[in-house]
Amino acid sequence: MCHFCRSFLHPSWHFYAIVWGIILGIIFGQILRQVFLAGSLWRLVVALLIIITFYRPTRPKLILAFVIGLLISNLRLAPTILSANYFDNLIGTEITFSGKIIEDPESDASGTALKLSQIQYPVDSAASLSGTVYIKLANNRNNLEKSDIVILKGKLSQGFGTFVATMYRPEVVSFERSATGDIFARTKHWFADRVRDFIPAPESELGLGYLMGLKSGLPEALFSALQIVGMTHVIVASGAHLGILTNAAKKFFGKISKFASLLFSLLLIFAFVGIVGFTPSMTRAGLVSALSIIFGYVGRKFTPLRLLSFVAALTLLIEPTFFFNLGWQLSFASFFGILILAPRFQKVLYGGKRPPWLASMLMTSISTTLVCAPILIYNFGSLSLLSLLVNLIILPTLPYAMLLVFLAGFTSFLPAVATIFGHLATFLLDLHIFVVNFFSEKTVFVLSLPSGDFKIYFLYLPLLLFLTYPCLKRGTKTLFRLGKSQKILYNGSNES
Repeated sequence: MCHFCRSFLHPSWHFYAIVWGIILGIIFGQILRQVFLAGSLWRLVVALLIIITFYRPTRPKLILAFVIGLLISNLRLAPTILSANYFDNLIGTEITFSGKIIEDPESDASGTALKLSQIQYPVDSAASLSGTVYIKLANNRNNLEKSDIVILKGKLSQGFGTFVATMYRPEVVSFERSATGDIFARTKHWFADRVRDFIPAPESELGLGYLMGLKSGLPEALFSALQIVGMTHVIVASGAHLGILTNAAKKFFGKISKFASLLFSLLLIFAFVGIVGFTPSMTRAGLVSALSIIFGYVGRKFTPLRLLSFVAALTLLIEPTFFFNLGWQLSFASFFGILILAPRFQKVLYGGKRPPWLASMLMTSISTTLVCAPILIYNFGSLSLLSLLVNLIILPTLPYAMLLVFLAGFTSFLPAVATIFGHLATFLLDLHIFVVNFFSEKTVFVLSLPSGDFKIYFLYLPLLLFLTYPCLKRGTKTLFRLGKSQKILYNGSNES
């Protein structure tokens, strides 16, 4: 095998210089909202520079590799920035455009919220604009589904968060749907209806939030309570769900062959991500699970920091605006806490010994809380000091609640059996609701700070010093061995 190919099979410093060039280039490119390069010629230049870098890589070529990452990020950002600038020029004007619904519509008393991508303006335009537009319809449109193409007419308003623009109370000119509709979305809603037949609300809505990330049916009071105690991450489909699925596939199909285990694990990942949707956290979780399984299959080592860096770059190349998405930020923060900070705590406190189950759970919860805290305070201005305790109570029973909810829906064709699973799930979910409501009322333990203050991120400096201290003692060669250096066979069962 040539040296160029081996460089990608055995990720080198040069490869990760490109990765970090992509990450930093996309972050600062979006902050500055400027692109400097575009066109096919620059793509050829990048391809040539990659060949030069990986042909007999040397230390001086690390700088060249980082520049390649910046060039790639600039080329990827070009359509996103140009589209965002184009939308800015349309703010305040009345337009008619079409777009594709990319997530399940969320309806409440105030109307229906839609998220549209693949924007075409004018409607008959041959090319689509990049970016996502937030729509709030005045009336409740239950006839709209994910993947429908809608044509809207209204006044375009300024965007917020990751949305390039918004439109409130537009007129729905028409909508189109394929013959079968979105099969994944219909499967999800069909299964949710079966679950509701055997588990009452609000327990069923909380269970569906655990299992598939469905939040639209959650009562506002319960959602607020989850937010107060810092437990909203449990109703976001993530790596924990995929970890359970892939572990089941390994146990069942691993008896046939290693390849069968790989194949069906990947199929389950694809199916679950398709049903839940390509949200930032689900995209990250799907990539982490798939890459870890593939690298484990071929016997390659992929240390946590390398995996974290590579998946971050990959998700930002898929959608650069993910960086400003709170779900993406919390997803990677919890991932960092579990696979990098928690093993460091374990190393300091237990050396090379395996810690007791409770201690391992406690270190994982503390790690995720510490890494996620600045992000939560910056966005919401509050943090519950009881979130760690609530996590320790609920997380150990979370997989059982998910399993019982799934079995209640899966056995719906056997009402007597489904009723038993439904009662067991209701009992466990009732316990979770009681715990969340009880601790959410203890407002004296809620820490309130000003939101939007960037200085809160300086809290990461002590954590960074704690993590890099061994590297500073031994030299930079140990930097990418942060976390437990091992062959990762992904298990997301402990992931938040």
